[in-house]
Amino acid sequence: MTRTAFFLLSLMLPTSALAFDKPDLTPPEIQQLERGKAIISVWKDKTREHSPSISQGGIDIMVPAYRIWEIMLDCDRMYEISSDIRECDVLEEAEDKTWDIRKQKFAVSPYLPKFNSTFRTDYSGNERDGLVMTITKISGDLKVQEGRWDIIPLSLTDTRVIYQAAIEPNFPIPDRVIRKQVGIGIPEILRNLRDVAEADQAMSLQKNVAMPDDPAL
Repeated sequence: MTRTAFFLLSLMLPTSALAFDKPDLTPPEIQQLERGKAIISVWKDKTREHSPSISQGGIDIMVPAYRIWEIMLDCDRMYEISSDIRECDVLEEAEDKTWDIRKQKFAVSPYLPKFNSTFRTDYSGNERDGLVMTITKISGDLKVQEGRWDIIPLSLTDTRVIYQAAIEPNFPIPDRVIRKQVGIGIPEILRNLRDVAEADQAMSLQKNVAMPDDPAL
């Protein structure tokens, strides 16, 4: 099982998904984020059907919230975030861009077949108060999948990204393996997202310097 596989699986939710609330971070977690570290916590929820593994990860990124939002809306850019994604296609979307339906194919391991998932993503919020992505599974190869992304502006130039997920595979994998891989994979993906977003921001700033507003200059 690759490090990022379980993160990718968690981009799917069953139609009976239990919605995640707005994330509530502890003081030590906030301190870690402010030091530039990715945070992650993983636990087993035995109170729920199928006893899924629950995870919450986060990272602070020194770019405006809209920059991260644009990356995550773009299927083609998911390959930059994780090498496990093999296909990402938008099948349908609302005219007002408040939701879309996507199909993904991803590789969990060279020893297992590729997995497919079709899911709906609902987009809400705003750049001032925070942007939210809620993903609901339509069909797929896993038993339990739930998740929520919060893209929270800390200032005009800094953003906090928090990801919450519930996962339970349809194939036999020990719980300890799932928790270990989630604990490794989610921070890795968040760091990749930070690298891509900050690189985009740097390129945009360079272009603005190279192309002054006044065409006569």
